[in-house]
Amino acid sequence: MLSALSSRRIAVTVAGAALISMTAACGGSANAEACASATKLLTDYSTSVASVGADFGKYNEVNQKLSDDFKALAGKADGELASALNGFAATWAAFKIDEKDPGASAAAIQEIGKKSQEATLKFGSACA
Repeated sequence: MLSALSSRRIAVTVAGAALISMTAACGGSANAEACASATKLLTDYSTSVASVGADFGKYNEVNQKLSDDFKALAGKADGELASALNGFAATWAAFKIDEKDPGASAAAIQEIGKKSQEATLKFGSACA
């Protein structure tokens, strides 16, 4: 069975890696405010996901909220940054943990790592 602790650790690790990349990327671009806002979203997410305990429903809600927040922020951004933020939104929207299907949850965890890395690279380029 997939433990809540391992799924949260992985999500926080993925978010942390993205956060570090995003923080480094928030330079002097025209979208600097949106870049800083995206970084804050991940910081807030890390705090939220750490507080949900073993409640997979709340865990999935926190993921969906992050997705919704990225999508809203993408609507305020332009070009490559909007694309990167929409990529993050799609990644987190698709990340669902089902305690009754550990195999699917493990696959979702691997997929979010890959997709988050791709979105982080786009984000870094857009915010450089």
